[in-house]
This record gives sequence, structure tokens and C-alpha cells, in this order.
Amino acid sequence: MQLRHLKTFVAVASDLNITRAAERIHLAQSSVSEQIQALEADLNAVLFDRSGRKLKLTEAGQRLLDHADDLLARADEARAAVATAANITAGTLAIGGLETLCASYLPPLLAHFGAQHPAVRLQLKSAGSGDLRGGVKSGALDVSFAFGETAETPELKHEVVAEEELVVALPPGHRLAGQVAAGPDDLHNEPFLVTEQGCVYRQMFETAFAKKDTRPRIAVELGSIAAIQKLVAEGAGCALIPRVAARAGDGRIVTLPWTGGSSSVPVSMIWHGRRGKRPAVRLFLEAARQKFKSGDALPQRAAPSP
Repeated sequence: MQLRHLKTFVAVASDLNITRAAERIHLAQSSVSEQIQALEADLNAVLFDRSGRKLKLTEAGQRLLDHADDLLARADEARAAVATAANITAGTLAIGGLETLCASYLPPLLAHFGAQHPAVRLQLKSAGSGDLRGGVKSGALDVSFAFGETAETPELKHEVVAEEELVVALPPGHRLAGQVAAGPDDLHNEPFLVTEQGCVYRQMFETAFAKKDTRPRIAVELGSIAAIQKLVAEGAGCALIPRVAARAGDGRIVTLPWTGGSSSVPVSMIWHGRRGKRPAVRLFLEAARQKFKSGDALPQRAAPSP
């Protein structure tokens, strides 16, 4: 039984959907199916009931899932023990992050770590918040970075490493462009661009405008923060986003500090409690803490838009 097949099995068992599991662990659907079939052949047992419209675990599959986390954890512990005894820090580290963070916070951190530990091969993968947490849980990702705080469990650990200022992004020439800041009362009935339900950026909007009497009008719902940046620049509406997202967007966007409720959003580092004991993961976590504490991993702060 190969460990990579077992990791793929856990991902499919968690989603009970080949397509979603393949996206989460960054493999082609055909590769996921082949690995599950290889695992079933190796164990001489059918792990999934494929007769209905949705996958179901068979009794054999459920028995394997009951032991899978322990098997993977023990393999990680054995790998870590061998590496420690041999005084080796090598292997591959899969780091995940929201697209905005991958383009801003993470490059200086990965460059620093890569220079200090050249034997460790780094992979940087961009995904949504749910997929980042799922990737850490399944083992597809070693560490991930996202906005907001994550409920800590025995499996998933998290640590706030930075705070990112929230800003209101306005189109060029907007009536509020000359103000020094903006709050809920300034934006009543303004057209707003938001991401889809379940996205961390949508959660920021819903929290900021929880009171119905000051709620802006949702003009367009999109699946990409980059698309929101472009549409704001084109005059389609306003948006509430972290300042780093505005810096990464179109230079025509006008930004005002947000004064309603929480004025910032935390940047969290997420890792698996057991797999965090691996030497490479442990060293990366320590490096991230140091870089964020010193401010070296933070994007340069540009002056607010006029």
C-alpha cells in the first residue's frame, strides 16, 4: 500500500467526489481514479460504492478511513525521526495561499527560506480558503495562508501572523474620492461588487454590513478578486477588500480606509498538528514567524490613494 495512494483515498473519502478531490489535491481526475483503483487492487477490496449518483464508502472503505489518519501520521513521524537522526532537512514543501497572498506576502518568505534551505524543494499553490484548509487536512499542502481565523482542531493548527488593513475600493472620480475614510453610512445603496457566498472576501462584506439599514446594493457577484479589481476600475461599483488586494489591482482604483467595525482582517498560517513535526515544516513555520514578526514578509505599504 503506497502512502500517496492512501492520501488520495482520504481526499476522495472526505469529498465523496472525484472532481472536487482532484482539484483539492492538484491532480488530474484520471490520476485520482487510477490511484484509487491501484489501492483497491493492492488491498483486494472495493473501497467505494460507485453504483449510485454519488460515491459512497463501502464497509471496507470505512474501515480503511478509520485507520488512514493514524497510518499517515505514523509515516510522517517516522520520516521526521529519520531526518532528525541524519541531520537532514530536505524533501518537498507544498505551501498554499489565497491568490492575493501568493502574489504579495509569500514571495519574500519563500525566497528567504529557499536560500537558507536549498535542499528543500518548494511548491506554491493558489486556492480558495476551503481548499486551503482541506489541502492541509488531507496532506496535499504542508502549510497554507489565508485571511481570517480558522477554528483550531487536533488536526488543524493556526496562528495569526499579520493584520491587513481593510479599504473601500472606489472607481476613479467617485463622489467619495476626496474623503479621508469611509464607513457604512457613506455607502448606503452604493452598488457593490462581491465574491460568491462562502468566500472569505464575501464574509468580510457580510460582517462589515451586517446592519440592513446601511447595507449597500450588491450589483455583481463574481468568483475572482482580480475581476472585482478590474470592474471597480471600470466604474461598475465599489468593493470592500484588504489593502494588499487593491495594491495588486489596477492603479486607477481609489482606496479609502474602512471605519466601520473591524478595520483590518487577520492573515493566518495553517498547518497540520502531526505533520508540523516534520523538520522541514517545523523550520518553515519558525522562519515564517520570524519574517512576519520582523515585518520582512509584509508587502511595502503604499500611501493611501488621493
